[in-house]
Order: sequence, then structure tokens, then C-alpha cells
Amino acid sequence: MALSDLDFFIGAWKAEGRFHDTPFGAGKPIEMVITGTREEREHWTMVRTEELATEQNPDPLTARYIWGYDEQAGEFTAEWFDGNGGRATQRSKGWEGDKLVFEGTITMGGHSLPLRDSFTRLADDRYYHIGETDLGNGWITVDDETATRS
Repeated sequence: MALSDLDFFIGAWKAEGRFHDTPFGAGKPIEMVITGTREEREHWTMVRTEELATEQNPDPLTARYIWGYDEQAGEFTAEWFDGNGGRATQRSKGWEGDKLVFEGTITMGGHSLPLRDSFTRLADDRYYHIGETDLGNGWITVDDETATRS
């Protein structure tokens, strides 16, 4: 396992999906552009997401994911930061078939919660993402999107 295992995400993507009704807010459809690059002498994979402003989403969110590889632990690392001041730290054991799962903690508004992001390869140029949190009663879906390489 190595950082190159995440090269699938390198490039330009377009995605559609939705934020679901949660205690954090009402559901809404989302459209976004996603850009994946290798950074810092190719030691990190950066994935930047930018929601598009629409009538249903007048306050679009941006986020930056920084993925690395911890050779000692044999795991992928993830740090992410969003335009609302949220931040998360996660880890992943890598691809299991066509599924990659990062689990960790998100901190926003002074609160920390469990966070899970799952990515499923649907084809060479397409994937499905689901973001989930646990508020104490099991995992709930916060957002999900299907992305296609553009």
C-alpha cells in the first residue's frame, strides 16, 4: 500500500448529490466541482471540493482534503478543512475491493463527532461518496454524491 493507491482521485471531477436533513440543517441538492492533485513533492494528495451556487444552495461550501500515507502504521491519513470552520482527522486501512473508508472525528462549532467518509469506485471515471456521522444512535447520512471525471 502506498499513496499512489489514491491516484484514482487525481484530476477534475463533477458531482451531484445532496445534503440530507440532519440536526445540522435542512436537506438540499448539491452540485460541485472536485479537483485532485499531488502536492508537496508528491507526498500528499489534495482533493478540493467546491459546491456551485444554485437557487437551492445559495451558500455553497468549499472544503480541502489532504491525504497522506503513514508508513509506520500502514494506513492512509486524512485531514480536511471546510469553509464553515469545520475540520476533521481520519484514517483508512486502504481499498477493500472498490471501497475506501476513512473514519475519525470532525470538529465544528466547538463540538466533536465521529465521522466516516466512504468512497466506492463505480468505474474508472466514476465514484460514489457518502459522508456519515454518529450522534449517539448509530450512523446517519449527512451527504452523498456521485462524481464523474470531467
